Amino acid sequence: MRRDQGLTLVELLIAMGIAALIATLAGSLFVASTHSVSLAQSIDNGTRQGSNGMNEMARMVRAATPNPLTNPTPGGAQNDPAIITATATTIQFYAYVNLTGAESPVKVQFAVVNGLLVESQWNATTTTPGVNGHWDFNTSPTPNLKRTLCGSIPAGSVVFTYRDASGAPLTLPITTLSAIASITISITIQPTGAASAVTLTNSVGMSNIGSGS
Repeated sequence: MRRDQGLTLVELLIAMGIAALIATLAGSLFVASTHSVSLAQSIDNGTRQGSNGMNEMARMVRAATPNPLTNPTPGGAQNDPAIITATATTIQFYAYVNLTGAESPVKVQFAVVNGLLVESQWNATTTTPGVNGHWDFNTSPTPNLKRTLCGSIPAGSVVFTYRDASGAPLTLPITTLSAIASITISITIQPTGAASAVTLTNSVGMSNIGSGS
């Protein structure tokens, strides 16, 4: 019978190689699993932020309202259009929203800044309308309210598409802002390291719009 002399050098090297391979595979699996979980959490958080941002923008855009002119021309436009600025990544407009119980409207802006979707609001300068129901607003570059709605928006994203009363898209730049009847909002979220992006899209009408200049 062969005496038990323990492992030979070759057997020991083979065992060490197998152990090292198993450790490497286990480490790779752990790293991959951790990355997948982290990425899934990042996408989930981004989607939640995008959904919250979409809800806020839709709520405000629906409340967009023209601002009466102080001295309208007889037979001409009676209001400034609800939309003040309209680009692919920025929209600014007047809106009536019951945020503080006040009856005065606010000037609202949504803009993509360095991959962040930022909401800004400027209050009216008075609590009662002026001549012909016209409202003046704080013109300071610093808004009364500013907050980030969501991030991870890829460069070059088209967030706002403007449509006329027939639903046809309007070509930028839009010279007749009063022609805007609805807005298609698209928020694309692509966290760092994510191979694919998540896009949320919503078409929002503006029931308060009227004739503008």
